[in-house]
Amino acid sequence: MSSEVMPANQQSWTETPPQNPPLRHAISQVVERQTWLDKLAAPLQSWLLKLYGQPGEPNRKIKDMLNGTWLGHALHPVLTDIPLGAWSSAIALDLVWLTNEDEGVAQGSDISLALGILGAAGAAVTGLTDWSDLDGTDRRVGIFHGLLNSSILLTNIASLILRLTGKRRAGVYLSSAGYAVSLFSAYLGGELVFAKGIGVNHVAWEGGSDDFVAVLPANDLVEGKLTRVDAAGIPAVLLKQGNSIYAIGATCTHMAGPLDEGTYQNGTVTCPWHGSCFRMSDGAVMNGPATYAAPTFAVRVRNGQVELRRLDHA
Repeated sequence: MSSEVMPANQQSWTETPPQNPPLRHAISQVVERQTWLDKLAAPLQSWLLKLYGQPGEPNRKIKDMLNGTWLGHALHPVLTDIPLGAWSSAIALDLVWLTNEDEGVAQGSDISLALGILGAAGAAVTGLTDWSDLDGTDRRVGIFHGLLNSSILLTNIASLILRLTGKRRAGVYLSSAGYAVSLFSAYLGGELVFAKGIGVNHVAWEGGSDDFVAVLPANDLVEGKLTRVDAAGIPAVLLKQGNSIYAIGATCTHMAGPLDEGTYQNGTVTCPWHGSCFRMSDGAVMNGPATYAAPTFAVRVRNGQVELRRLDHA
């Protein structure tokens, strides 16, 4: 074994001192460490999952609607633009009103505030529905984000009441404080989406081959059994039904669950994690919480080998 001494101007990577995380990540990590949030999150999540039920049950259709399955896009971020935009307009009008106390400006501000309240109520319901599928630290950040938004909503309702009962300045100050908190809450929402990948299409970055690639011998396919294969680096799940072979992406677009470990029934595969169902013939979402279709593949059998070619880039 060599006894060489490393020169003083060189340093082993194991000796590199740990770096403090950037402030933006440190804030999220502080929230993630708040274990007391689990005491509130666990029973609330359990109640929501019982309320919405299992795929095929009537209440599950409500969950699909709130998730945005019908839209092909998560519904919650669409609705969050309403309160943020409306309340931004309200605070701008409030600043103008503080300089001249114009009645028309005051009415415009109140209308914007009320519109934001209505939008926030819708965003709260859809956000709570999306949150019901989270776990671990994601669930903690999500419920803290929700608690902040709920307090902001109540703050703005109180502000509107003050404004309408002749205490406009107090109402303006109260909604301004709520607006400041909403900016921090919006940051946490962005952390969930952009840092943790909540609500995004989990197969959006998968490429796939433009040419057919062999994935397995045709004789290895078992009738009616889900089989996972690799198609030029893209996981796919195969199903043989009679003379037909179907193939879609093996990664659930919702939270990256393994579809090949799910169940197949009546032409659809159900994700084992959160119950999203995809049609094997074309990857379409049959029920949520997934909102994005699964990638599909053209299938052919050549020289005894099953070959796949990516058809879309969902």
